[in-house]
Amino acid sequence: MGESGVRRKSVVRMLGVVLLLTLTGVPAPAGAQTRMNGIEGRAPFRQDEVRAVFATFEGRKIDLSGDWGEAQACLVWRQGGVMECFRDTKALEAREAQLEPQRAAALSTPTTSDSAGYVTAPYSYSCSSSLRLYENNWYSGRRLSFWDRGYWQNLWWYGFNDQTSSYIVGSCPVYLAEHGDGGGGWYPGPTYPYAGDPNMYWDWQDTISSIYLA
Repeated sequence: MGESGVRRKSVVRMLGVVLLLTLTGVPAPAGAQTRMNGIEGRAPFRQDEVRAVFATFEGRKIDLSGDWGEAQACLVWRQGGVMECFRDTKALEAREAQLEPQRAAALSTPTTSDSAGYVTAPYSYSCSSSLRLYENNWYSGRRLSFWDRGYWQNLWWYGFNDQTSSYIVGSCPVYLAEHGDGGGGWYPGPTYPYAGDPNMYWDWQDTISSIYLA
């Protein structure tokens, strides 16, 4: 299929997504109208856009944008000031359960940026369960979990650019974009609440660069 045919398919798909979101009352993220008009948005990932993002791992700081080292599972919750990593997913899930009361309380105190200065959308808030990205098929390999909703997050901030092969959606619908800040195509597989894909379409394996929780 030529470039024009691919673009037509992308536009038709976007029209369907936006129509579905309109009918269900779920807001589309910023940029949907731009892509519907045929502009693909942001250019692909550039190495000079990487910036250090520090998380706590067993009492020390690690830079997620580089090497995770022995960490295998990380939780990103900027609104709550939480950037933490663990040796396995069981430890991450135990920490999520521990943070649940704090997450629920945060709904009444939305923020616009975290302590590191990374700006979020105004009045962003948290999902009641996280989006889980996995490095390998069948929900294996490293895991990266997100609670914050309402703004695009670029995966190279967390050392996970072009590394997602399977995922599980939490309580919020999500968008998985080919490029940074929602640019390029959006993954056409199931991304509604509590959906999952243990084996992403072959041409989408290891291509996701940004995510949005609606």
